Amino acid sequence: MLKLIRRIIPIHKLAFIMHDLFVISLVLYLSLKFSLPRFYEYSPGFIYSFIFLIIVMIFIFKFSNMYRYQVFLNTSRHIVLLVKSIVLSMTFHIYFAFFMKFPEVTLSRRFVLETYFTLFIVLLITRVFIIPRIYFKMVRDGKLRVNMIVLGAGSTAREKVATLLADKANYYNVVGYLDDSVEKQGKVYDGIPVLGTVSDLEDAVEKHRVNDIFVYIQSISPDKLQAIIDFCKNIRKPVHIDTALFDIVKERLSVEEISSSSTFRVVPTKTRTYYDVVKRFIDIAGSLMLIIGLLPVWIAIYLAVRLTSSGPGFYKARVVGKDHKEFFMLKFRSMYHNTSKKLHEDKVRDMITKNEATTKLENDPRITPLGRFMRKYSVDEFPQLWNVLIGDMSLVGPRPNVPYEYEHMEDWQKRRFEVLPGMTGLWQIKGRDEVKFTDQIVLDFFYIENRSVMLDLEILLKTIPVVVFGKGGK
Repeated sequence: MLKLIRRIIPIHKLAFIMHDLFVISLVLYLSLKFSLPRFYEYSPGFIYSFIFLIIVMIFIFKFSNMYRYQVFLNTSRHIVLLVKSIVLSMTFHIYFAFFMKFPEVTLSRRFVLETYFTLFIVLLITRVFIIPRIYFKMVRDGKLRVNMIVLGAGSTAREKVATLLADKANYYNVVGYLDDSVEKQGKVYDGIPVLGTVSDLEDAVEKHRVNDIFVYIQSISPDKLQAIIDFCKNIRKPVHIDTALFDIVKERLSVEEISSSSTFRVVPTKTRTYYDVVKRFIDIAGSLMLIIGLLPVWIAIYLAVRLTSSGPGFYKARVVGKDHKEFFMLKFRSMYHNTSKKLHEDKVRDMITKNEATTKLENDPRITPLGRFMRKYSVDEFPQLWNVLIGDMSLVGPRPNVPYEYEHMEDWQKRRFEVLPGMTGLWQIKGRDEVKFTDQIVLDFFYIENRSVMLDLEILLKTIPVVVFGKGGK
C-alpha cells in the first residue's frame, strides 16, 4: 500500500501532507483541550467534529493548490493562498459549529480567531519558510534525485530539458533521450545522450532505473501517444506529456508545473476500488436526494412540456456508455415530437471529422420555446438522475454519445468509454460549447487518468454556477 501511495505522490509531497496533518491536528487539539471543560474532551461530538475539521482543512489545502510546486516554492504566492485557506477553514468551522450546535467545536468567536491565527503562524513558519529551504537543500545535496528519460530530442524538447536542469528546484536527473529520427541516433546534446528510439523505452527504463518518463514530441500521432501512455501504465511509471494535442489541458486547467513546464501527468494506479465504492455512494445519495427533494419541480416541468407542445414529456435517447454498451438516456423533451435527426447528424459529422467547436445548432427550428429555456439552463438534463440512480451513468464523467457520433470517432477517441458517462464533466465547466471536439476528448482523458473523489466534488461544485447562469447553454 505504501509503495502504491509513493508512486502516486512523490515522497517529499507525502511528507508535506503528513506535516499538515500533524500541525493542524496538534493546534486544533491543544486549542480545544485547554478551552473546553474536561467533560467534552473525549465525547463523541468532540472526536467526530475534530476529525471532520481536519479532513476539511486538508481538502481546502488541496483545492487551493497548496501542494503544487509552483505554490509551495513561491513564497509570496504561498502566503496569499495560506491566508485564503485559513480564512476559508475558519469560516467553515464557524458555520459548522453554528448549524450542528456543537459546543465541543467552538466556545466563542475569540476562541476561533485565536485558534486559526495560531495555526496560521505555525504554518507560516514551518510550511512557508522552513520546508522549502529543507527541500532546496535536499535537492542541492543530491538527496532528492529521480531518474528521468525524455521521449523526443528535437529543439523544443532540448530547450525544455535545459530549462528544467537550470532550475534550482529541479530534482530530476535526465539519463537520456529516445527519438525515432535516424539522424539523432548516437548524438549527445549538452552532455545528455540519445539512447535509442522510442521502441527501446522498456530496455532503457530497466537499464537506467528510470522512474519518470517525459514526452516532448510535438508531432506525435494520438494512437502512438496512447500506446506510450498504456506502456508506461503497464510498467507502473509516471508519464508527463507536453505535446500540442494536450495544449487544452495547460490552457484550461491548473496543472502541476515543474520549471515552468506544464504537463499532462498520468500516474499508474493498481486499483480504484475505494474510489469506485465512494463514487457509487455519492451517485446514489446525490441522485436520490435530488429526485425526492425536487419531485414537485420535476412534475411541474413534465406538465409544462406536455401542455406547451404535443408529445410525451420525456425523451429517451439511445446512447453509447461504458464499455461501448448502449442504453436509453432520459431527458425532458425539448423538441417538437417526431422531428428529423438529419440536421444534428450533419452537424455532428462536421464537428468530429473537421474538429469543430462543440456548439449546438443555431436557431434550431426543432426546439420548442420551452425547450430553449430548458437547454440554456440544462433543465432538460435533470431526468438523467434516474440513469445515475440505476447505474447507467454517474454524476461526473464524460458525456455519453449517440450512435451516429460514435461511428465517426477514431479508435483513440473511443477510450473515453472506459468509464461511466456523467451528467457533467471537465469540458462542461472548462468551456462547454467553446472547445473543439478533440479538446473535449482530451479533457475527458485528463479526467479519466486523474479521477478522484476530490476532483469529482470540485467538478460538481463548479457545475452549479455554469448551470445557474446558463453559460454555454443554447
